[in-house]
Amino acid sequence: MIKNRMLQSFVVLFLFLPIAFLGCSGGGDDAPAPVPTPSIQVLPSSYDFGVVTPGNSPAPLEVEIANNGSVGFTVSGIVLSDIINFNLDLSGGSNPCKTLPLAIAAGGNCTLEVIFDPKSDDIFDESLTITSNASNTPTFNLSLAGKSEPIDKLNVRINQIDACPRPTVTAYVNVTDQAGYPVVTLKETDFSVTDDATGPVQPTAVNFVSNTAPISVALVMDYSGSITEIQDAVDDMEDAVASFVNQLGDNDEAEIVKFASTVKVVDPPGFTSDKALLTAAIETTLDVGVYTALYDAVVKGVDDTAARNKIRRAVIVITDGVDSDGSGNPISKNDLNDAINYANNNGVPIFTVGLGQADDAILQQMANDTGGSFFEATTSDNLRTIYQQLADILFQDSYILTYNSNLAAGLTGNLTVEATYSPTIKGEDTNGIAACQ
Repeated sequence: MIKNRMLQSFVVLFLFLPIAFLGCSGGGDDAPAPVPTPSIQVLPSSYDFGVVTPGNSPAPLEVEIANNGSVGFTVSGIVLSDIINFNLDLSGGSNPCKTLPLAIAAGGNCTLEVIFDPKSDDIFDESLTITSNASNTPTFNLSLAGKSEPIDKLNVRINQIDACPRPTVTAYVNVTDQAGYPVVTLKETDFSVTDDATGPVQPTAVNFVSNTAPISVALVMDYSGSITEIQDAVDDMEDAVASFVNQLGDNDEAEIVKFASTVKVVDPPGFTSDKALLTAAIETTLDVGVYTALYDAVVKGVDDTAARNKIRRAVIVITDGVDSDGSGNPISKNDLNDAINYANNNGVPIFTVGLGQADDAILQQMANDTGGSFFEATTSDNLRTIYQQLADILFQDSYILTYNSNLAAGLTGNLTVEATYSPTIKGEDTNGIAACQ
């Protein structure tokens, strides 16, 4: 019995002896040091410029080349498969690569831009090839897609109506094509206006908005957890909004509203025409939680904008989700109808930008029912083009239509604006009108 116990104890002791004691090399100081390696990362890995119509250009794509490895590598080649419809700018982006060959140290990065400038109507499926001595992917192919096509659809939106003093009515209207680009070639004879007591008639005047109608814009930005957990999405959103701010006119103004679980205005500066202050506000970090109080944020933007004394007003909201407290229940005190009704009662159109998993139907309704427009961003890289389109619509390529109405004093009705691009391509929109007392 004693012998058996002694044997068991010896077996247990043997099993727990250090491996090194038994003469094996399982780690410790004898393990070989990892070999330093360069590792390339290219963002984005693919990109679709979307549909482009004649005379328009999407924003350039910024491409980042980064080194996630422990030693440097050298980029020896950056080549487009199509140099007719795509252009390469090595001096573009936030940290330009500039020249080749290009050395990128461990932890370093640089940027370049790809421009899509189609010379004919076609579907494009091309690539950007980056060649380096990085060990993980010495040849990286970034897929590039895009489509060029003629205008085949008009989207007309009545953003705002001023019906005082009688009988003059002024309607602020934007007209875009199927790709979201402003249609800028329309003349007085291409429009007709009809209200419940007038028309259809041609407007007495058609002007562009840029030189005559200052605007107040609330830029409402979603900082919920689903966006902030992806730093590239935050950077792309802030860069896109900053590019919009940079195109404000001298008499225009904007404010920055950030939201997640709560809604906060970056104040200072609040509403201002100072582009530097607005850019700093965009970059300001606020603690707004992680959920999505979408409707409260929209109502706040409408409330602030309606209180301004500019001729025109607008709210632009970007979100990647739905109003939620994280468990599927609404978090806002307001709902969709509240936001729409409040915007209409105050004459403020809502322009919506849906990112990622946003509920497009809700954002489309919010825009359509208030005289705004909806834009869909399949990835955050598309935001630069969308905010450029918004800047074009609001700052320079909208129409001011003026006509004389027969609507009696104090009465309300409907105003319809129809635009004609060609005999087969037309669009229209209807909005409520209240004649001045």
